[in-house]
Amino acid sequence: MYTITENTLRTGQGFVPSASLRSFAGGFDNWRAEHKKDPLHFVVTEKQPGLQLTVSPKSDLPNPEMYMARKGRYVAATLVKTRHTTPAAIDAVARLLGVDARCISYGGLKDRTAVTSQMIVIEGVSLDHVRRSCFPSEQTLREHGFFLKDARPTDKRLSKGHLEGNRFEILLTVDGKSAAELSEYLQPRVNYLMAEQGNAPKVPNFFGRQRLGRRQNLMGVGREFILNGVNAGVKRFICEAVKENDHPKATEIRMELAKIWEEAEVRAANRGETVAEQFMCFLDMKAVLEAPIGYHKKPVWKMANMYIEHRLVNRILATKSMEQAVTDLRNDLSLSIGAYQGFWFNQVLGAVIDGKVPLSALDRGHNGEPVIPLYFTGDDQSVAFYKQVCPEAIPDKVDPFIKRLFLTNPPGRPGPRRSAFISVKNLEYRVHDGAVSFKFSLPSGSYATNFLAYLFELDQDDLEESNR
Repeated sequence: MYTITENTLRTGQGFVPSASLRSFAGGFDNWRAEHKKDPLHFVVTEKQPGLQLTVSPKSDLPNPEMYMARKGRYVAATLVKTRHTTPAAIDAVARLLGVDARCISYGGLKDRTAVTSQMIVIEGVSLDHVRRSCFPSEQTLREHGFFLKDARPTDKRLSKGHLEGNRFEILLTVDGKSAAELSEYLQPRVNYLMAEQGNAPKVPNFFGRQRLGRRQNLMGVGREFILNGVNAGVKRFICEAVKENDHPKATEIRMELAKIWEEAEVRAANRGETVAEQFMCFLDMKAVLEAPIGYHKKPVWKMANMYIEHRLVNRILATKSMEQAVTDLRNDLSLSIGAYQGFWFNQVLGAVIDGKVPLSALDRGHNGEPVIPLYFTGDDQSVAFYKQVCPEAIPDKVDPFIKRLFLTNPPGRPGPRRSAFISVKNLEYRVHDGAVSFKFSLPSGSYATNFLAYLFELDQDDLEESNR
């Protein structure tokens, strides 16, 4: 039913079954549109319980005195960022506050090529110290790429998915089209999606290509972890060069790291040791990543956005154990396992849209809506589901350490499930000559670009093709 090519594993081509997506949207011929020409053209603001964050320097707290009166040993704040991945911004905040980045938790990743806001929680630091580090202004955002605001006490850390959703304000450019042409173009397409659904169109909840990381290779990394274990997965994560999608400097660095890694493998085999025990080789990798570059002599890993790679090499140096280093960076590296799970979720959802898998075959969530389990070896119900509807998702083998760390919950807890369809709430759009501006809200974990792809052929769509 499905095949995964090496090109899919390496570049993500076919991650979203575009033919199914466009079929659901009515099969219209779509005009090409560009997004993210400027970070301000893609604004993402997080919705937390009782609190809509914004990217404005002004406070979002409706009742500051009430928030400040709360008790807790942690400090919550709003992080507004641009030109930073979430891990990069967290590292910058950690340096600003003088804490380890692992002391800062957040609910989800936000787009690098956008202006975004999200809640973070910091431990091991006083409220006053965080408040003194809050300099919310547009100038701070332009010069440093982030600012903090609205520091307040809280009693719990954040975990992945700990948010209600996101509000999007997006400008798409459609060159050569007038406002009248765009209005005539959009009306039947939006009406089709809204048919019999009121003001909140319900659309398939595909995982987006953002799930695959900058190189678009995280599915290949995840598959490597699952089949061949930590050494193979870490090697692919650090060393695989995908020059079509990566920063040129990152590609150059990865090729250097790959040579050193191969040297570590040879030394390990000759000495009867593990790769992680080749201390001098990982010192060489650290030197490659930290080589100064540019006028300000910044370490090259920052320029190349290799934040996780840098942390991973340092953890291997500190622990001399690949398993411990992966455990310490579990949240960062779980994205690759999630990419593998996301591919198979997308293929099943595409088959539902195409009528090849009946809707009745899906599970039901707490609200009665259809959900699809992610492939999860520690969940018998998940495994049985994929055996029935998509046996290709079940790998030939699963590394036992990876199974325990990423694919097994404590006894009694099932694996993750994801809504098959989501409602696009508060949808508004305005047409302009050569552009359309959208505003809408999506629940946590949903992708704005996937929704917009029902209306336009986005500038990323030439990478997509159906794998079925």
